[in-house]
Amino acid sequence: MLQIEDLLPSPDAGPEALYVRNVLLDELELALDELPDEQREVFVAHELEGRSFKELSAESGVSVNTLLSRKRYAVLHLRERLQSIYDEFTKA
Repeated sequence: MLQIEDLLPSPDAGPEALYVRNVLLDELELALDELPDEQREVFVAHELEGRSFKELSAESGVSVNTLLSRKRYAVLHLRERLQSIYDEFTKA
């Protein structure tokens, strides 16, 4: 399974890559903290812990559709929030 670390520069790729990695992780953590609890919990459980919506639904009693909606709103917020930092590090 693809982990968030797999998407970031390797910490062994030198000081610049380590700096970029740390900035991106810090920004991601800040952006996740901005989310409402319900959205953050679903995003983290599904994307970072690899849990299924069906499993989350069974545990929480919340419908799969509601969980999907919460994750969608989380993704939209994270995408908007992190776009400028992404652009800054990926511009040619």
